[in-house]
Amino acid sequence: MLKNIIWTVLSRYGAQGLAVISNILLARYLGVEGFGEYALASAVLMIGNAFTNFGMDMILIRKLSITDVPWLLTDGLGGQLFLSLVYSGAVFFAGQFFAIPFSVKFYTLALFPLSFYSIFTIGTRARQHMAIYSIAQFLMAVLQFFAVTVLWAAQGDLDFLILALLLTHVLIAIWANGQFAFRLEFLSMVRSFALLRECMSMAVIGTLRLVYEKIPLTLLPVISGFAGVGIFSAAARVTDAGKLGHLSAFAAMYPEMTRDENFGKQHKGLALLLGVGFMISTLLYFFAGLIVPFLFGAEFLPAIPVLRVLVWSIPPYVLVTYTSLGLVALGFEKPVLHSLLIALTVLLLSMIGFTFKFGSMGSALAVLFAELIHAALLWFQWRKHVLSKFP
Repeated sequence: MLKNIIWTVLSRYGAQGLAVISNILLARYLGVEGFGEYALASAVLMIGNAFTNFGMDMILIRKLSITDVPWLLTDGLGGQLFLSLVYSGAVFFAGQFFAIPFSVKFYTLALFPLSFYSIFTIGTRARQHMAIYSIAQFLMAVLQFFAVTVLWAAQGDLDFLILALLLTHVLIAIWANGQFAFRLEFLSMVRSFALLRECMSMAVIGTLRLVYEKIPLTLLPVISGFAGVGIFSAAARVTDAGKLGHLSAFAAMYPEMTRDENFGKQHKGLALLLGVGFMISTLLYFFAGLIVPFLFGAEFLPAIPVLRVLVWSIPPYVLVTYTSLGLVALGFEKPVLHSLLIALTVLLLSMIGFTFKFGSMGSALAVLFAELIHAALLWFQWRKHVLSKFP
């Protein structure tokens, strides 16, 4: 498992290094408002990706740890392609009634190649092929960085960028199929719909979690325009970079939690992950004044105080993710869902109250407050459902 974590950490930081450079170029090229619209398009795509994934990664990895029948992953692919059609169609339809930018609607088409990539990552993680999984992540970042450089060279607009990024998703899906051939002869929509029904609870959790993470980017255009989105997005991307090592560790730890129930019960690795989280938050807090202008330019200076608030969401995020994965691995999905619903409600109410008063800073305060509540709720659920039954 340590070897797998090393693979994922190296690939995540390599990919994030390219992503940071890409975001610097995009922020400087598109400006605050253009970068804000791009952030909105990315957020809508990520929520769609969580919806189309439908919690299948958790369920299929758990199933594949027991049996490796050849049609399981194909069933998942059929279900994800169907949900991609539903989500993309819904966004285009909503565009008839709301002022949704074309870039946002067009980028949802990336969900179809992402379905192939998603199933590929599920298969490699379930079989502990973390080297191939890590290479795929890095390759995705390379292609997206290439799309950004093409944008600069061609002096294109945001729609040109979205088209280039869409092509990168198609290319990575073709590459994934070459590494991990999809058995389309096993495709059965009857089994796919049965899998979707089985994944329903995890789908709700996964989609709501992405909504919970991306709701500030979708509400800010209404409250403070794309400029506010751009400021908040710059701070959020630096904060997300601080979570990369933890994301890598969790990607490798969840399959182990499904195989060894004592792993999660004994909180293996949690203290170390929390300690690293506090250290990263402290460093980002003190160096925020240097990081933001260096990465994004003087236009994004208002993102500095926003970043100094957001960075303290990293430690509670670590606790939230660890306990969520541990509870799901042990079959306790409902406590995770209940805690997430309460945290999402707190976030929405806090966003409305704080953002109207304090703008992007208010959104950052709302995110931090909601994440602290979420961590406390999940810790209570952990003590109730796990520690009380498995001392």
